[in-house]
Amino acid sequence: MSSLPPYARLAVVVAIVALVLGGGVYLLFLRGSDDGPVVEAGSRFGSEDPGGGGGSVLDTLAPVLGARQRSRSTGSDPSPPSADELRRAPEDAVAGLFVVGFAGTEPKGSFFTRLRARPYGGVLLSRANYAEPGQLAKLAAHIQQVAQDAGHAAPIVTAQQEGGDFSAFGNLAPDAQPVVGARKTGEIRGSARVAGQQLKALGIGMNLAPFADVAVAGGPAEGRAFSDTPERVVKAVKAAVEGYRRAGVASVVGPFPGDGGAAQDPSVGPAPVGLEMSQLRESDMTPFAAVAEGSGAAPAMQMSNAIYLAYDSVTPATLLPATVKELRDRLGFQGTILSADLVATTATTGGSVADAAVAALKAGVDMLVVPGGRAQQDEAYRAVVAAVAAGTISADRIIASLRRIAKLRALTRGAREPVVVDG
Repeated sequence: MSSLPPYARLAVVVAIVALVLGGGVYLLFLRGSDDGPVVEAGSRFGSEDPGGGGGSVLDTLAPVLGARQRSRSTGSDPSPPSADELRRAPEDAVAGLFVVGFAGTEPKGSFFTRLRARPYGGVLLSRANYAEPGQLAKLAAHIQQVAQDAGHAAPIVTAQQEGGDFSAFGNLAPDAQPVVGARKTGEIRGSARVAGQQLKALGIGMNLAPFADVAVAGGPAEGRAFSDTPERVVKAVKAAVEGYRRAGVASVVGPFPGDGGAAQDPSVGPAPVGLEMSQLRESDMTPFAAVAEGSGAAPAMQMSNAIYLAYDSVTPATLLPATVKELRDRLGFQGTILSADLVATTATTGGSVADAAVAALKAGVDMLVVPGGRAQQDEAYRAVVAAVAAGTISADRIIASLRRIAKLRALTRGAREPVVVDG
């Protein structure tokens, strides 16, 4: 460049500076990046928008659903691999165990490159993915389109539309959400059904709800739980599960075995629950027992990140074989078990998300929830692949989880097939 005239050298320097600054602006401000942290709980689609409030999501989506579109069938799931096949090539099977999230509102970015390569079991949409309902519906459609084009089973598109502050888009239709403290089961059932219909309209097939904790004064469930009385929580949870079922949406009841009596919110750090086993079984576990088996059983449940002194004084429930065994063997639950947010788990364990993912599978969990960011997801994925390849986690154990997940995915087929809007 020294051979160039001074004005030419100046032009080259200006161009380089412009490129560097432009790249920085893109990284800082352009939507679509998915490398930032994403949290599972407490997401609120647009809850801070002063223009929100009122109006059915179905009504809001009318312009999108009325646009020129083509329907799409996701097809049937491939059969689970044999034990020998899984041991030889565990990568795809392991990806099917993960529910992952990403940041960004646009259907582009490195997440979709990974989605083409890895047949993830589920994708969790949160506030980080929301701008307005039509945009979210297109994003959900694109997630399934990418998976289909890659020849993968459709991931279960998931959200948390619990009600109250823990609602994905409660500000758009607050009257449609199950009401905290509501006493009439008919009201809860009806509002859950409407909420489920709205999730279907957005292309979302699974909801991390209802919340089954029994509230304790000053505890983390106060203001969030249906009631401080186990009997009332039982009725509310049964009604909500039925409402979501009628809407064709898979409900995920949690957090098991109930952390209403925890010292703090388990998502922020160690949260011990000091109840004795008899107290847990007679109170906090009763809502889960009510929907664990039979015709009214929930299709899925999610584990807690709290520590239960009745079991173990250091290990979060989501990593503890004894708590999963309680749910499977004593309560008779045969559906899919989701982990707690495993990134949040590390706030209690002090370890890595890789260690948490492997421990959760060894404990008996079926689906691993790692909302993000990308580094934690990749770390957890590689750790589980290595554990399966080494035989630390048996192939039969993975296949059993994949079969449960396939049944769960079949239930979400009732969700409206996301539309693909041309133009």
